[in-house]
Amino acid sequence: MSAELDRFTPDGKAKLVKDLQDFNAALWSLISCDNILNPERYSEKNAVEMLNGIGFNFKEREFLEVGERIYNLTRLFNVREGFSSKDDTLPERFREIQEETKWKISQKDFDKMLAEYYSLRGWDSNGKPKKETLDRLDLIF
Repeated sequence: MSAELDRFTPDGKAKLVKDLQDFNAALWSLISCDNILNPERYSEKNAVEMLNGIGFNFKEREFLEVGERIYNLTRLFNVREGFSSKDDTLPERFREIQEETKWKISQKDFDKMLAEYYSLRGWDSNGKPKKETLDRLDLIF
């Protein structure tokens, strides 16, 4: 999660978003104080060490999979309630040129990032988790 990214291109953003969402979903499921794992110490390794220190036996990949499962369950609930790709948008201000940087996100770049994000998540083009994704995560909904 610590890769250097060019903030003016879509490259790598979808993976970064997915990784951060999975990590935070798993971290927040611990119901611990965010200050325990403050930004200087955020890492899968530290979270797993904390869990294993209280009797669990997690590996880093397993910890992130917990977050991935949580995120997919959340998405399944939202899809059931009518949420779809049409709802995955950014506020209009992101499409306006920013005075400081003279940059804005184009619809083309946003669509590219969203398609890549759905692919990384194992979701279809409408933002619904695919059966193989649910099977891999052992989710039944």
